[in-house]
Amino acid sequence: MEWAQKRKILYAFGFAIIIILLVSYPAYLLFYKAPTCFDAKQNDAETGVDCGGGCALMCAVDVKAPRVVWAKAFPINSSYDIGVYVENVNTNAGIKGAHYTIRAFDEAGKVLAEKKGTTELTPASTLLLFETGVVFSGIPTRVDVSFDSEDLANWKRATTAPSPVVTKNQSLKNVDTKPRFDAVLVNTDPVNEVEKLSLGAIIYDSLRHPVAVSKTYVDRISKGGEHNIFFTWPSALEISPDGYITEIIVTPRAIFAQ
Repeated sequence: MEWAQKRKILYAFGFAIIIILLVSYPAYLLFYKAPTCFDAKQNDAETGVDCGGGCALMCAVDVKAPRVVWAKAFPINSSYDIGVYVENVNTNAGIKGAHYTIRAFDEAGKVLAEKKGTTELTPASTLLLFETGVVFSGIPTRVDVSFDSEDLANWKRATTAPSPVVTKNQSLKNVDTKPRFDAVLVNTDPVNEVEKLSLGAIIYDSLRHPVAVSKTYVDRISKGGEHNIFFTWPSALEISPDGYITEIIVTPRAIFAQ
């Protein structure tokens, strides 16, 4: 075969390749779908189907369930306060609206009361679930809390929003009559005010067994300002000869990945 014929064949072959590319590329763009976190497939950098990697949704194997440290009913005259201390041990995952159910049981295992609520589980944080004025038809001996299973399947990547609020001057007095727990909240941010704070108060005996709980809300603390708070109970605390330990929980907020 002469060189001139070979050259014509090469030109024709190259031209055909160009035509194929020009036709196939638009078809590729038309039918190709880039991996997403909502395509029901494990692709891209995902560690599970539509979870992990760059997805907002966390995979079940990468998170741990909320840890209930303690749950207790505290007698207050003719009614009870219920407190549940919960930890989210996940450092990078949270749930925006976690539905929970608190149940109180008597010694025979009968459910005396059931309370439902919703809370935010912020990464690497603790929170106090609180119910007040609960009346039982018997004596509660055990309190349990459970979180909605569908919510626990929807952990999202999250970080804890930094809080400028600190507490000082915590003072507990009148423990053998009508206890009062005072503290001062300080907004250490000199530029921005703080709004809508949820605060939990816990009194422990010397062995760190909880003996009283309460909760309050603060609408606003001015920039660089202070705010006095207090909690009261109508009757004496359980006897703790070696003193009491106080704790205030400023409920943290989470920043969730989109």
